[in-house]
Amino acid sequence: MLQQPLTPIIVEVASQPATEEISIADVLVGVFGFIGAIAGVAVVLGVLFAGGLILLKHRRSSDPLKGSDSGATSLGLGPSSN
Repeated sequence: MLQQPLTPIIVEVASQPATEEISIADVLVGVFGFIGAIAGVAVVLGVLFAGGLILLKHRRSSDPLKGSDSGATSLGLGPSSN
């Protein structure tokens, strides 16, 4: 059997444009920016939930259907009115 002679395959690698290197300062700026964004979201959610709880408490205390009995138990620790 006769074999065909092997011909080399030539692949030309195109040079890619150089990308700029990332320094440790770039990484730190990105990390602190991400942490700042998470902290901002946490503050906004905290304010929203606190406002919701305050509104809920205000509406429950001014509910005319409940009357003066709020279902709370008084410990009687304040000055007595006797």
